[in-house]
Amino acid sequence: MATLKDVQFSQQGEVESRFSDEFTKKAGVVKYKKDKNGKVLYPQEKEWYLFKLVENNKKGGVYIPNIDDVKNPATGLVERARLLSGVSSIWVKDQKDITNDYIKQNGRSIEFPRGHKILRIAAHDTTMLEFVRLCNSNIGNPDRVKSSRFELFEYDFAAAEQEAYERESFELDMALLAKQEQVEPMRKHAAFLGIRLVNDIGEKKSDDGVRREYVMYAKRNPAYFKQTVNTPQVEVSWLVRKAIADSLIEIGREPGKIFWAKGGGMIAAIPQAENPQDYLTRLADTNNDEGIRFKEQLKQLAT
Repeated sequence: MATLKDVQFSQQGEVESRFSDEFTKKAGVVKYKKDKNGKVLYPQEKEWYLFKLVENNKKGGVYIPNIDDVKNPATGLVERARLLSGVSSIWVKDQKDITNDYIKQNGRSIEFPRGHKILRIAAHDTTMLEFVRLCNSNIGNPDRVKSSRFELFEYDFAAAEQEAYERESFELDMALLAKQEQVEPMRKHAAFLGIRLVNDIGEKKSDDGVRREYVMYAKRNPAYFKQTVNTPQVEVSWLVRKAIADSLIEIGREPGKIFWAKGGGMIAAIPQAENPQDYLTRLADTNNDEGIRFKEQLKQLAT
């Protein structure tokens, strides 16, 4: 017989979101393009160019070193670049007859003061602009050769606004789809997404109550909502929940094992930390003999 915990699980599922929204990428990244000869093309005809930190959770400022091993567009080789005041080239091989004292006193780091995430570089500051565009910290650099502790990108307000518009339009589209979904598939999908189908005192929620949360989920997690709506995985997950609620599957007879009810055989052994609902859903989606057999038995018993 299914326990209260089993029935609640079959009705409520998980509350946490299972998917990282595809739009969590940083908006406004200038994506450098290349011409037919492989030359990187940068934005032109601006008085100021903006660069933005990907993240800045430090209490203090962020300082990106003025020395980096990067790909030289002129040679196609990885060479050492160094940013110095009063020196017209960023390439160490071109910085001849410079004393160590001069290097120590005139090094220029890329500085984001405390609380600042945007750096402005004037068009006439050609060496700083070249270094920042080529450094490995720049995620927009198609030729960067390694990752960096602190990352930045050239920022475009128009691109950021377009991405924000596309994101919000997508959110609204998914919310509208959720609003128009039929009741039965809505409840199945809502349960799959981890939306509670009962209230705090154990009563079944009304269709409007479920739909309100369903629409909000679609707006907040549009990519995963679209990815899973009306899919076979949702139907299988619902059958598993129904089987648990109808006492057709026992998940508490023995620790780490799941059985068919009424003395039936063992369905599967699962790791201690594994979620039974998710495990059985994934099992039914596999193409091996065990998964196919479980899915067929599940359909016969739960439908």
